[in-house]
Amino acid sequence: MKKETGFIPLEISSQHLMLLKKESDKVWNACTSLDNQQAFNSAVLPLTKREFQNIEYKAAHILYNDVVSIFNDFAVVCGEYSKIPTRAKFILIFLYEKLQGKDISTLYDLKKINELPLSTQFDKNIHIIRETSFFEEIDEMKSEMIIPAILTKIKSEHTIAISLFLTRIASLLIKSDDRVSKKEEILLKKISDKVLHPKVIVAEAKYTEVAETDSLEIVMAELAELVGLEEVKKSVEDLTNFLKVQKIREEKGLKTSSNSLHAVFMGPPGTGKTTVARMLGRIYKHLGYLEKGHLVETDRSGMVAGYVGQTAIKADEIIKAAIGGVLFIDEAYALTSGGLNDYGSEAIEILLKRMEDQRDNLVVVVAGYPDEMEEFIQSNPGLQSRFNRYFGFDHFSAEALLKIFKLIAAKGDFVLTKDAEEKLNAIIERLHEKRFKGFGNARVMRNLFEKIIERQANRIVSIAPLTEDILITLVEDDIPEILKTVKEIIPFEG
Repeated sequence: MKKETGFIPLEISSQHLMLLKKESDKVWNACTSLDNQQAFNSAVLPLTKREFQNIEYKAAHILYNDVVSIFNDFAVVCGEYSKIPTRAKFILIFLYEKLQGKDISTLYDLKKINELPLSTQFDKNIHIIRETSFFEEIDEMKSEMIIPAILTKIKSEHTIAISLFLTRIASLLIKSDDRVSKKEEILLKKISDKVLHPKVIVAEAKYTEVAETDSLEIVMAELAELVGLEEVKKSVEDLTNFLKVQKIREEKGLKTSSNSLHAVFMGPPGTGKTTVARMLGRIYKHLGYLEKGHLVETDRSGMVAGYVGQTAIKADEIIKAAIGGVLFIDEAYALTSGGLNDYGSEAIEILLKRMEDQRDNLVVVVAGYPDEMEEFIQSNPGLQSRFNRYFGFDHFSAEALLKIFKLIAAKGDFVLTKDAEEKLNAIIERLHEKRFKGFGNARVMRNLFEKIIERQANRIVSIAPLTEDILITLVEDDIPEILKTVKEIIPFEG
């Protein structure tokens, strides 16, 4: 950039500035929400180097750490520092100031903003930022996208928004000189893959707390909005009304019925079993049946060890973590599938004992395929006596799957053109027709969405400038070929 008779060419347009502001405002609000969630803070700790675990990292700092990582990868492709476009450097500065609570777009007019890169301090700040570690991750997560990994692990509602923010920032950096080289295309694909498919360090249990601002009204409103679960929703509503009346009778000194809150969820994957279990915990808390209402998710690996004496310790730790809330055991029938020398039966006996000891402050929900769950419950008299509430989750209809896809897209600020929706619907109808026992339902929609936005990124990678309309619109070409896609998801006939 150089002065010509006192005139400074405007490298940063108002459109570019407003796009940055809109994207960052939304994602910074999400970060503030995450800072107040115990599940987020608990998931950060295992990814932090031991010597830095006393630092309380904010979500925005971890997010910016990923932004810097993307910038540094882009800088490597550019080669010399002088070849990094001014607009790319400005993005790094803009988001850094945002991290400090400052909004450049409101502090300065456009003329002043375009003068900022002319100062020697501008480049000094870029160098300082690039050398600063905003989060000290463990060696296993070096070169990985940290915040997408954390959000995926805790199944955060902000996963899509923050992941797409990172991919859009990567796209804006790469297109900051209005040109895209082959190396830059490859880099964008690599970054997109890391963000949308992050490396997740698997834990044996996942903990989801209940927000302080939560209420019974909020839970019931969320329940009503669930797609494709009409019978389950009706069952939960009926149970809630029953428990409300029981509490009123108790307060008036009247006799009440015995309330066994343990439940069996039967159905294929991706049909909302974990989501409903989480809601049940919140409902039980607000009605006064549980102290905390949090959800602890686990499976066989979280409760069964491979050595004598270890299963008791392992199972007890998981169960203790769930006291005051709901213990959700997915594919619970796996506890009985290990044969004669297996320790799964030991885990079941410990579970039954704790259910009795903590009968007033622990709810257990076991889940899995219908036939296997029926066999599992019948395998032990203790299980039969403690589980008498059954919820059936069925495969979603094609209409429900399309609605789920559109909800996922809307959360990520995407819209479908009419032609795109028609092609997508053709894929969904064929998938529904050929679905099999293990068909993933909502999970398949999430995977399909990720495939589609990756295709969109490849389509628009060479378009400059990138407008908001281009970024958010999914067209027919972004939807993959119908028969090939169905074959990839369902490689055999159901």
